[in-house]
Order: sequence, then C-alpha cells, then structure tokens
Amino acid sequence: MNFEILKNLPVYNLDKELNKLLESNVVQWHTARDQICINTTKDELDNYNYGRGSLWYDWDKAYHDKNNELVVPTRKKPLFEKDFSFLCTVFVDTLFEEVYRALEKNYVLGRVRIMNLHSKNCLTWHKDNSIRVHYPIKTQEGCLMIIDNEVKHLEKNTWYRTNTLKHHTVLNGSKEDRLHLVATVLEEK
Repeated sequence: MNFEILKNLPVYNLDKELNKLLESNVVQWHTARDQICINTTKDELDNYNYGRGSLWYDWDKAYHDKNNELVVPTRKKPLFEKDFSFLCTVFVDTLFEEVYRALEKNYVLGRVRIMNLHSKNCLTWHKDNSIRVHYPIKTQEGCLMIIDNEVKHLEKNTWYRTNTLKHHTVLNGSKEDRLHLVATVLEEK
C-alpha cells in the first residue's frame, strides 16, 4: 500500500498557526521559499533552516561550472536523520510543538519539515531511505503525489503514511502554493 490514511494522530489547523509565525517574522521561508524544519540537532537549536534540503549535498553552495553544468558539492560534514531529535526553539509553545509531540508518541522521527511546493512545479522522480508521514496544511485541486505510478490527491488536515521507499514525486499543477508537514519516520513505536 503506497498511501494509508492514519487515524492515530489528532487533527490540527496548522495554516493559521503557520501564517501567524510567518507574519510575526518568528520564521521565514529561505530564499527559495521551500522548507522550514520543525526539529533540529543539539548544536543548532535555534536554526529552523538547518535541516532543509539534502542531508548529503550542500545546495546553498551550488554553482554552474565553465560549461554551465550545475555542480552541487557534498556537505563537509554529512547530516543524519537520527540527529534531528530536538524541537527547534522557535516552535516551543506553539501548535507545531503539539504536533511534534504527538508524532513522537507514535514514531522515532528524523526531520519534520513544512514543505512548500510552488505553483506549476514538481520534484524529481526519486526514492527516500524511509517512509514519510504527510499532513497537508494547504492543498487544492491539481496537487498530486505519485508513488510507483499510483496518483493521489492528499486531502487537507488528514494524516497519510506514504511509502516513499518506492520511486515517487509530487506535483503542484494549481495556481497556489501547496504546503505539507512532512515527517521522516525512522521507526514505528
């Protein structure tokens, strides 16, 4: 099964909480407006950008070589999902802390991120090393997840276990951003 609706987690209204944090500048999207990390490592407790993107590649240092080929260097010190076991300080006493604690009761977690997919965009066809739990915060018609050629629209305020061990992608064919809370599950409790 590629998509499983989960009934063991509470339903939250995260769009209002996220908007409140963004409007008060407690958090901000990175320049690419792509991801905000809810949890972090012990050495980066205040850094909600630390777990953004790849654990192995340093996209912030990407450049084009003399042939205009994109070069993405590896991180000097690779990151590991298991190290992201601390709630980022900016989310203490917010609804996101409540969500994080609810997830922790059911799963050993890696990174927990708010992922923004802009209008008319998609991700590469790829596999992850672990399953993911998705919670759509903002979605609309035309936002789809494809796992092993199975296509599904994930409904807002519904928890899904997704088998991202298989090839998958997500696409946003709508005219608005798509926002999901995405938790990396290292182990189920």
